[in-house]
Amino acid sequence: MINKGAMLKKLDGSIHEDGITARCQGLATRTAYKKLDNSLVRADSITKDDGPFYCPVCLSDAIVRKCTEKVNHFAHKSRQSPLISAKDQELHNTCRDEIFNALKAEFPEGNWGKERRIEANWKQKGNKERIPDISGKIGKKGIAIEVQASAYTLNRIYEKTCDYHKMGIYVLWILPLRGDLGIEPFRPRLFEKYLHSLYFGRVYYCTLGSGTILQPVHYSPAKRYIEESEWYEGTGEQRTEGGYYLTYKTVKSPNYGQIIDIVKDFSAIENSGFTPKNAKKEIPKCSLFLDNLKKWWDEDEFNNVKDQIEVSKKKNEIFHGYNYFDDYDDYAE
Repeated sequence: MINKGAMLKKLDGSIHEDGITARCQGLATRTAYKKLDNSLVRADSITKDDGPFYCPVCLSDAIVRKCTEKVNHFAHKSRQSPLISAKDQELHNTCRDEIFNALKAEFPEGNWGKERRIEANWKQKGNKERIPDISGKIGKKGIAIEVQASAYTLNRIYEKTCDYHKMGIYVLWILPLRGDLGIEPFRPRLFEKYLHSLYFGRVYYCTLGSGTILQPVHYSPAKRYIEESEWYEGTGEQRTEGGYYLTYKTVKSPNYGQIIDIVKDFSAIENSGFTPKNAKKEIPKCSLFLDNLKKWWDEDEFNNVKDQIEVSKKKNEIFHGYNYFDDYDDYAE
């Protein structure tokens, strides 16, 4: 006999884990919208063939999960960047070595090292011991390069970035990819969004064989078209919904800047730090190795999202839970 209490506890854990990964708890009630007619459906009463479905809060695609040991429910579905994982140590080391060798050749006086220990200095500055993937000097500036091949917690990125600042070292965080990021919308992980804010609206990706060449990417808004549908209420009143676009909450469009070279397209700068109003972790005062590109995206790209919320509320309140705010969205006020 199935223990119903244990089953529900297991379900709650699955929904909670999905909510953390997707940064949205919009499917926690085990309901989603059908894309065809925007009707609210329960996981118990539909099949996969009734889809596609989407989340009423973040608008991400949703899939129905029919379970034997757990009650039926929905889960968020959207692609993520093909980052090298912690298991891909060889790939990580290859990316690191390509960058290291190129910097060593270009700046032979830079005293470059791989995974070299930087001692703590509690007495004067209070920093912890750090071991960057690559460290050295360009001119008189100390540089630390972190080739980040696994999902760091925000606290870990924050603490390392703060410590490098105390040491007078300018840090460059790079995210290595095992495949093409592509042009389709995707859901950046939370630590990717954090780095996006840290570097003033761009993230640096690299691929095997690219050496010191990086691809900066800005996360621009992505929108879902809400299909227009008509139906009659039980009172006989005709209702209409859809026929407009709404901005996703956690799904973004990759907006590519021109490719850049660590050797010639970067400068050491200071970031005075700030705290986004919708974020859980502040951007600290820090020393960054930042590219010299001008912004290549439209600074007003999110200007009409609040208007979209008002439109959705007036349209029979079918999207009353809709919310475009995501952690570390730079446009959020």
